[in-house]
Amino acid sequence: MTSVPTPTALEGIEPPVVAGVDPHSKARLWTIIGVHSVTDFYSFVLVALAPLLQQHLALSDQQKALVLGVGSIASGVIQPAAAWVSDKLDSRLIAVLGLAVAVVGVGMMGYVQGFGALLALQAITAAGVGAFHPPAAAATGQLAGTRRRVFMAVFFLAGMVGGITGNVLTPGYVGFFSRGGDAGSGLRALAWLIAPGLLAVVMLERAIRRAPHRHAGAHDAHHGLPQEERRARWRAVWLLYAGNVLRFTVNMALVYLFTELAESIARNRAASTAGEAAIALHASAINGPLQGAMQVGMGGVALLLAWTLPARWTKASLVVMPLIGAASLIPPILLGEDAATISLAVTLALAGSVMAGVGFGSLVPLTMSLGQHLLPHRTSLVSGMLLGGAWCLAFVGPMLAEFVHRDHGLGGGFTLVAGMLVASSLVSMLLPGKLLAHVNTH
Repeated sequence: MTSVPTPTALEGIEPPVVAGVDPHSKARLWTIIGVHSVTDFYSFVLVALAPLLQQHLALSDQQKALVLGVGSIASGVIQPAAAWVSDKLDSRLIAVLGLAVAVVGVGMMGYVQGFGALLALQAITAAGVGAFHPPAAAATGQLAGTRRRVFMAVFFLAGMVGGITGNVLTPGYVGFFSRGGDAGSGLRALAWLIAPGLLAVVMLERAIRRAPHRHAGAHDAHHGLPQEERRARWRAVWLLYAGNVLRFTVNMALVYLFTELAESIARNRAASTAGEAAIALHASAINGPLQGAMQVGMGGVALLLAWTLPARWTKASLVVMPLIGAASLIPPILLGEDAATISLAVTLALAGSVMAGVGFGSLVPLTMSLGQHLLPHRTSLVSGMLLGGAWCLAFVGPMLAEFVHRDHGLGGGFTLVAGMLVASSLVSMLLPGKLLAHVNTH
């Protein structure tokens, strides 16, 4: 087995960076972080409205799962491509274009007439969201100077805040405009969200157009390393990628499972005279906070790890956090379909959602920061690989969850995702701990 490079051998992999954050870069850095929050707000509109869209467009469970899953495919496929173009041309404008596409796509969601149109619009919108992320993440890492790990966590947290806001507020927004229970009028009101979204596009363009992607000389520094060291770094990145694939698949599977749980709770609570549209609106009102709760666990603990994690515990965190998430799913596994009938159903689901988010999502900024340090000459590419490249395969999550749920109920679905979190922990055990600890301090 190839030995892990020693810290001494690894010195000099990255050229010196600015101590702290360059004062001239602060405004651009915070603008990019703020726009990430706006971007992820738009990215979760469809997720929050999934129960309502299913009822409004008469979608089957399989069609709903496919619509949710195609978002991962489109976002995942576009991210490595966007990252490669961004690195090749040393341009960040693809992030600006992607956000503009996403904003317009969400605004048009209320005008689709059927499954095919919704599927196509979701693919286009998700691709726009995906194109934003690698250049924006790379620019954030470079503008942050030596505080890359902390600001990557802040960047990630901003996205979580946006996602939580989108999940929680969107059902209420659509409900407010659903005059007399007309869900169509509420969905068409999403078009009013285009104007503030385009304002964010303009702000992003001004902030990111001159932002650096990588340090000068990063290519020469990397290629100056012995071949064994370069191989060790690429192996570590591929293991980080495999772990992200498993965790992101869990994320997408839970999106479907919590949607099903919200629908079951809403139907159980509904009066016998309640119409399907009213039940669907209530299910979306439950589903939004459930989806947002996952992001609370993702973003809050991610920031905590960025501030407090000692370098020597880097590998341990990648092993332990998924196990915490798996353990949090024991109550819904044991309760299964009965979770929809007990009075504490929403409370238990919210708690499980938060801790599951810790398990699959709190490590994302850490893996991004590690990847950028391991391959400093390919910061956009590694960002696209660890985000979009992993999301590309996570599309199977909702469909796997739907298949297991159909035959084995909610308990079976939650058991599946718990097992995948354990598998991601086992993959992380193969990572070179000394190498990760070293790069996590540089």
